[in-house]
Amino acid sequence: MKKLLTLALVGAMLTATGITAFAVDYPGGTQDTEITTSVEPTFTVTVPADTTVPFNALSTEFGSVELESARIAPNKAVQVTVTSDYNLNNSVDNTAVIPYSLKAGNDTLDADYAATFTTAGEKVDLTIDITQAAWDAAAAGDYSDTVTFNIAYVDAV
Repeated sequence: MKKLLTLALVGAMLTATGITAFAVDYPGGTQDTEITTSVEPTFTVTVPADTTVPFNALSTEFGSVELESARIAPNKAVQVTVTSDYNLNNSVDNTAVIPYSLKAGNDTLDADYAATFTTAGEKVDLTIDITQAAWDAAAAGDYSDTVTFNIAYVDAV
């Protein structure tokens, strides 16, 4: 009696849980099955660290902007632009400034400048240039400015 009851319970459980199997009923020939995946873009960009410009230095190395690692889609790029007013501002008197320029090689960075990278390892070396006339006109004191590096994933041109 126990065996009969056990078989009945096992049969009831199998019926209740339902085992479903799907198969394509295809009479012959070929059948295509598509396999897909997606890989998200990733990249690492390094920008210059805080830098001190020595007094009377006409050109100071600022470091580089570098695409250190990259997984970029075809026809895409990483673009870096710079935002600054290109004035070192006196900490006590905000009207006292030392104008400077940022250069990438012989190119002076301005609002239209953009470094575009597509391959890991690409970089742009930067310098800070201050004219002797700007140094000669500078009032004594501490000066600083903030340079913002804007990084974007864009269509390659």
